[in-house]
Amino acid sequence: KTHDIAALSQDRPLLIYVWATWCSICRFTTPSVDKLAKEGGNVVSIALRSGDDAKLARWVEKKQLSMPVINDKNGALSQQWQVSVTPTLIMVSKGEVV
Repeated sequence: KTHDIAALSQDRPLLIYVWATWCSICRFTTPSVDKLAKEGGNVVSIALRSGDDAKLARWVEKKQLSMPVINDKNGALSQQWQVSVTPTLIMVSKGEVV
């Protein structure tokens, strides 16, 4: 599925949450970000180097996450965003990082 960041952030700010299944800090932040998404928050998450699609899907199901999760298997997407640590939170409004 393709996510258009500019379109998703046009009407209200978008939180891009970069995390990983192996990240110890993410174990604490991910439930809070997912709760925000469940409450109607505008959230897209990127799972950095967290395994293939099937492995990540099992992990997401086990944790009962409802936020959209993009699998960044090899880290290329995160590298484009210049993400070097997890978790990373990026706010985008009207297509611009704010």
